[in-house]
Amino acid sequence: MIVSALDTHGRLYEIKDLLAPDQLQEILRQNWLNLPTQPGNLQHRRSVDVSEIPHIERWITDLLPEINRRLDTAFDQIYGQWWLDLPGFHCPLHTDGHLPNALQMYWIAPGEQYGTGFYDYKDQRYPKHQFFSRPNTGYIMRNHANADGSQPLQWHAMLNTVPPNTWRLSSYHIITYR
Repeated sequence: MIVSALDTHGRLYEIKDLLAPDQLQEILRQNWLNLPTQPGNLQHRRSVDVSEIPHIERWITDLLPEINRRLDTAFDQIYGQWWLDLPGFHCPLHTDGHLPNALQMYWIAPGEQYGTGFYDYKDQRYPKHQFFSRPNTGYIMRNHANADGSQPLQWHAMLNTVPPNTWRLSSYHIITYR
């Protein structure tokens, strides 16, 4: 696992090689389009039921101690979902509000341009960092409230629309302190 800080505030990190190569290959071989899904939180997004392959979810949750070591944090809970983004999906510029810290990993995409972009303001003319959708890469966004109770505004989006006859798979995990 390679973790790189992308800002001086310790709020945004790039993750590369989260899982071992054999684990990545199993994810890439999985028939994701045939697993049960539920409607997701956005149009053209489905939440994949991974109960038939629980070890895939465990691979990520078991990495919490190593994530803590790399970020010098004391997270104690991680839980998530796998998203299947279908043709027509895009995610407009937004913040996650009061959601806590998150780990999003990219697994399958029609191209590298289907990653998340982060912006300094609520304006896509001010890019901070563009993540590329490459297998086994992603980011950690530390979104918890500041010591004074104020909430950071981490504007981000996936502005490229998933094209016809393609799809994108990512995992999104909330990471919390109890």
